[in-house]
Amino acid sequence: MGGQAEIGYRALLTRSRWQPERLEHALAWSTDQGATVLAELRSEGLVMNSAVEAGAVRAIQPCLALPALAARRLSGGPMPSAAAVETFVSLHEQTTGRLDDACPLSDMDEVLAVVERLVARVRNEVVILAPLYDPRSYEFAEHIAEGVLRRGAGLRVLWRTDVAAVDYAVWLGKRGHTPRATPSVPVRAVVVDGLVGVVLNEAGAGRVIRTENELRSLIALADGLWAQSAEVSQVPKGRPTRSRHELVLRMLAQGLTDDAIARRLGVSVRTVRGDVASAMVELDARSRFQAGVRAMQMGLL
Repeated sequence: MGGQAEIGYRALLTRSRWQPERLEHALAWSTDQGATVLAELRSEGLVMNSAVEAGAVRAIQPCLALPALAARRLSGGPMPSAAAVETFVSLHEQTTGRLDDACPLSDMDEVLAVVERLVARVRNEVVILAPLYDPRSYEFAEHIAEGVLRRGAGLRVLWRTDVAAVDYAVWLGKRGHTPRATPSVPVRAVVVDGLVGVVLNEAGAGRVIRTENELRSLIALADGLWAQSAEVSQVPKGRPTRSRHELVLRMLAQGLTDDAIARRLGVSVRTVRGDVASAMVELDARSRFQAGVRAMQMGLL
């Protein structure tokens, strides 16, 4: 990104949301300059509308946004340095602090930031319970679902039968994850890897939960509801799609040779070698295997 865009993104990360005019004033920008920078940040998937305050914007957490940016550029475009991404995310995490139940989440913007940080590290599965439809919330946020799916993790989305989210259901279905519905969903929550979760109250405020008893009860509830639920109707089923570059990186991390990768993908060995060489440069990797591992560490796969 340009220097002003990075300055703007860093500033946006210091608060849960900003009104554009306040951001412009804080950074001594003109209205036109602020609009240009915010448009660039939106196009790069780093900024979205606030879920709480009309006209305000919020920064998507870098641990989720920057790997997504890098993944989009795997097949073309200036690739952000792996080291720069890791450093940026690490420094932001240090200043933000650990997520625990001592810090209540007062509104949906704060909840979104926490859920983004949690799903950016998912290894196995994310479970989402949605008793109501709020298009601004994490339950129906495509960038959050994309972050889960890009890491190859499972995603179970369960909502109440009367939730009207057909477009989102179709979007998920095309990626191989059909949501399910049941008449009653008594809790609004998300659980990541069975190790940490966020539970919301009726006002949309939330809290992080890590205690074994709470998590066990929540998982048991989710499993029971899932067992008695039905797939959302009229949702086309698909398979998760990945670019050739992503597939090459994943196979590199598995230790496959160029010949083996070429056979699996049905392309020439020369094509694979070109992809491998590009990946090593883009990811600051000294070996082909390191390129694959680093891509997984960055959350690109």
